[in-house]
Amino acid sequence: MRLRSGPVQALSLGAALLLGCGGAAPAEHGKLSDLSKVEGNPELCSHKVPASVCTQHNPQLVGEFKRVGDWCPPHEVPESQCFVCHPDLVFTPLPALPASADFSWTSRGGTDVEALAPHAVAGKVTVFEFYADWCAACRKIDLEMHQRLARGEPVAYRKLDVGGWESPLAKRWLNGVAELPFIVVFGPDGQERARLTGADLTALDTAISAASSAP
Repeated sequence: MRLRSGPVQALSLGAALLLGCGGAAPAEHGKLSDLSKVEGNPELCSHKVPASVCTQHNPQLVGEFKRVGDWCPPHEVPESQCFVCHPDLVFTPLPALPASADFSWTSRGGTDVEALAPHAVAGKVTVFEFYADWCAACRKIDLEMHQRLARGEPVAYRKLDVGGWESPLAKRWLNGVAELPFIVVFGPDGQERARLTGADLTALDTAISAASSAP
């Protein structure tokens, strides 16, 4: 999911972040809507998507997905359910968080945040994630961080909802950023230690470990 420059800035951020599939032009693909998003602990079907919204098992839903532009013509499934185009799609239910979990939103709907340091938690590694609800790779990071918090790891997780391409938050922080999610890691001392793009869990683990042990 890469940001593009030029005319595509007039599109929604969701559309702008789509990768072409197998080298095909992005115009052949749809957008990632929230129609595939379900709450709670959804049952996954044989296609590894929530059974209640799987269009292969529920063909009567095809029209609704196509109506909002969430459709991948090359593979005849919703864009938001196409693992060929979006291998980072994750529908695994998020684990329940204990009351002690340090998790909150720093921004919703693209609201601007001038600086992250004031929101970093003293004495903990703080992971800030710039994400979007329709971002497939972002779900992978969300699952990883929820699992860490569920295990009781001493980390703080702060999410920033990018919203649209023209949002104040996107304009300030995503200029030159190649992929979502965009992650910024602060150490327990309140100093920024790393910036990451994409859903590279190994890089995230390395950044958290390094920030934890930084002097």
